[in-house]
Amino acid sequence: MRKETLATLFALALGFPLAFLFANAAADGEVRRGQAPLRGMLGNQSYEAIAEGVTPEQGYYGNDRRAPDFSLRDKNGRPWRLSDRRGKKVVVMNFWSITCGPCVEEMPTLDSLARLVQRYGDVELVTISTDANWDAVASVIPERSVLQVLFDPDRSIVRGKYGTRLYPETWIIDKEGLIRARIDGARDWSSPLALELITSYR
Repeated sequence: MRKETLATLFALALGFPLAFLFANAAADGEVRRGQAPLRGMLGNQSYEAIAEGVTPEQGYYGNDRRAPDFSLRDKNGRPWRLSDRRGKKVVVMNFWSITCGPCVEEMPTLDSLARLVQRYGDVELVTISTDANWDAVASVIPERSVLQVLFDPDRSIVRGKYGTRLYPETWIIDKEGLIRARIDGARDWSSPLALELITSYR
């Protein structure tokens, strides 16, 4: 009986640390799984800098800054206001110009993302061009595109309110109007990683 008791105690002594290690590994894996979309879109270096509280050269991640409100006109001259989406939609906002090669290259992937998120009803993808009007950009927007295209030729919003000087730059704004991420540079927005990142804010 004494041997069985000792064996049981020994098994428990080994089992508790192993169970603790397993639980820690599982929790760490879940945290990393949650980080993966943003880490993948920002890049490891920018993500690590942000995690350490350093503002990286590219990218932004936060949850305490409200996106400045604005109103711009779309290709048909209709007004579009950011605050009208508050409480209703996640807004993915892309700043670009037709003179920016990487912007033009990523445009089809933005259109693909817009088509993918259309089914949710609570995500809106909007591109804000610093070009003069629809005629200036129509050649690079995919035919029958579902993208919402707005114009800011004097850069009063893009530069004046958001401080953007280099394109493309993409902002993710949650339903409460808070900036959740800013991603600098072109990306493949049609990737599963991009979709996972966007839908994580729904």
